Amino acid sequence: MRRILLAVCIFSSFAVTGQDIPLFSQKLTNSFMYNPALAGHTFGSITTSYRMNYSGVADAPKNYFISVHTPIAGHRFGVGANVFQEEVSILKNTYIGGAFAYHLYFNKFSSLSSGVGIEYNMLTFNGLTGADAAYISTDPTFIRYDNTKGKPDFSFGLMFQNRFVKVGVAANRLSTAWLEPTDKKVLSNYYTGFVQGQIPIRDGQDVLEPFFSFRKFSENNYNYDVGLYYTYDNKITAGSAIRAGNLLNFTLGYRFNKYLMVGYSREMITTPVGGFVGSSNEFTLRYDFNDQNYQKKFRQDYKQSLSYRRKSISSSPVRKTAGGRTPKQLARAQKRVAAFSPNSRYQNTKKLSMGRKSSTKRPTYNKKRSSSKKKVYKPKKRKR
Repeated sequence: MRRILLAVCIFSSFAVTGQDIPLFSQKLTNSFMYNPALAGHTFGSITTSYRMNYSGVADAPKNYFISVHTPIAGHRFGVGANVFQEEVSILKNTYIGGAFAYHLYFNKFSSLSSGVGIEYNMLTFNGLTGADAAYISTDPTFIRYDNTKGKPDFSFGLMFQNRFVKVGVAANRLSTAWLEPTDKKVLSNYYTGFVQGQIPIRDGQDVLEPFFSFRKFSENNYNYDVGLYYTYDNKITAGSAIRAGNLLNFTLGYRFNKYLMVGYSREMITTPVGGFVGSSNEFTLRYDFNDQNYQKKFRQDYKQSLSYRRKSISSSPVRKTAGGRTPKQLARAQKRVAAFSPNSRYQNTKKLSMGRKSSTKRPTYNKKRSSSKKKVYKPKKRKR
């Protein structure tokens, strides 16, 4: 009976606060679960996450998440799909979504992306059968949730990125927002946005990322995250964020190679209530493919510009006239460019203006032609 009362309370809380919206660390999980424009952006990956909320509370909510997305057609488009599941005591909410995005690239670092997403939701019992399940099925709130099965919902998102910043906004569950009456809404439509800086450090080997995200669930219900993350040599990512409601989050991720990354996030309530309910722990495993990460692109661009600068300096006339490191190399360099020096050109012009000395030798003609005698024309005598 106690579990039944708990389920009724959970139903009521969902209807009022809209806690059906997934809350994961956006740094380690795929952000396109909130913004479909990020599907296939920059790289493709398979991500799975598990989040255990309020470790000090029995039957606390548990979240499962798996997603896959990849760029296609030369990174011009992106597709992806994700499954989010939340278990709260005897209830199980499952959300299945897909996304399609278009990416317009201006150069190696700048792009504008737009995407659309679709979502289906299902509500089932988690280990509850028999009379208890039949009793819960008659609850009006459960009936409202149950009637949402098979009804698709839509999302739309935009994102812009350049060399140093990424900005994205999205409107989620537009069908719920536009078609469902306010008094009959079961799921909450919501709006999200984020701003993420990308500051290269150590010639692009490391990246410092200030981060801000915002989620608006209803007129009076919203939250935001402000954080700072540091990625060392594209291997170790560490950072912290503060969430509205006195929540503090710490994140640590490690990349074994260019494909596989594992991460851990811990979220704590900083008020005295946190000592009773405990902290939330999130574990993430991500496999990247089509790797086009920011550090890789920045390093390539930096090395190309550096090699071009070295080549320009080494091939410049100033470099050539400067000579070598030893006196012998200096003499060789001066001899090599002596013909192009102003003094040499002046001396040559002076010699030409004075004229050359006349030679004692007379020009010789072709002996064969000079020795030949000229033939004299003699008219022939006529015979009489």
